[in-house]
Amino acid sequence: MRRFLIQLQFNGKRYGGWQKNDNTTSVAGVVEQALYKLFGSEIKAEGCSRTDAGVSAEQYFFHFDADTKLPAERVCYKLDRFLPPDVQAQSSVEVDVAFHARKNVLAKTYEYLFYCGEHILPLINRDAYYAGRVLDEENMHSVCRVFEGRHDFSAFRTESSSRSSPEKTVMSVRLDRADGVYRLRLTADGFLYNMARIMAGAVVAAGQNKLTAQNIADALCDGIRPPSIVTLPPKALVLKRVYYDETAMRSSFDKTFVL
Repeated sequence: MRRFLIQLQFNGKRYGGWQKNDNTTSVAGVVEQALYKLFGSEIKAEGCSRTDAGVSAEQYFFHFDADTKLPAERVCYKLDRFLPPDVQAQSSVEVDVAFHARKNVLAKTYEYLFYCGEHILPLINRDAYYAGRVLDEENMHSVCRVFEGRHDFSAFRTESSSRSSPEKTVMSVRLDRADGVYRLRLTADGFLYNMARIMAGAVVAAGQNKLTAQNIADALCDGIRPPSIVTLPPKALVLKRVYYDETAMRSSFDKTFVL
C-alpha cells in the first residue's frame, strides 16, 4: 500500500466545505467519488483542514492510500479526469505512510478580500465583501498588529469549536490594497471555527471606526467579543497556503513548503 499527497485547488462556492456532510455536496465527497472511479474501490481522502461552506482554497492538501503502480507524479492528471472544473488536483507526490495531511500541518495562511466605495461593484462583489463607503486604514493596521503573537482566541470563534484549544499563535497579519480591493492575510499555527472570518470582521469594524486596537486587546484578554464584530460571509475567504516543513517555513511565508 502506498500513500499519496495531492495538492488541490477548489472554488468552494457550491460546496458545504471540505468535510463530508449528508445534507450538502462536499469537496471531500467529490474527491472520493473521483478516487473510486480511478482505482475501482472506496478510498478515504484525509484533508489538511476543515473549511466552512462557501470557502475556497488556492492550495489544499489531502492524502490517501492505494495499491497502485501508477507513477506518483501522474496520479494528479489521472484524478483530474474524474473531477469537476471547480475542483482540480495541481500536483501529486508519494509520501511516507506515517505522514498525515492534517496532523503534520504547522501553519496555514488565509486571505480575506473586501473593498469600499460609493457603490457595490457586482463583478468584484462575487468574490469580495463590500465594507462601506470609506475605511480608516490606519485603524485597521493598528488592529492587525494586536492580533500577532500567541493569544487566547475564545472571543474569535463560534461556540461549536469549544472543544479545541483556544490558544493559537498568529505569526503574521498583513493588510494590503491593490486595484481598490483590500487583501487581509492571516498566518497562524491553527484556526478555530470561523476564526479567520471573525478576525476579518474585526479589521473591517476597525475600518468603520466601530472599535479600536485596545478593544481587540481587551477581547483577547477577557474572551468577550465586542458586539461590533460580525462573522463576515465565506465567499471572500480563501485558504492560500499550507505549511509542513518547519525549517523552510521559518525562512519565508511566501513560498510553498511541503515536507
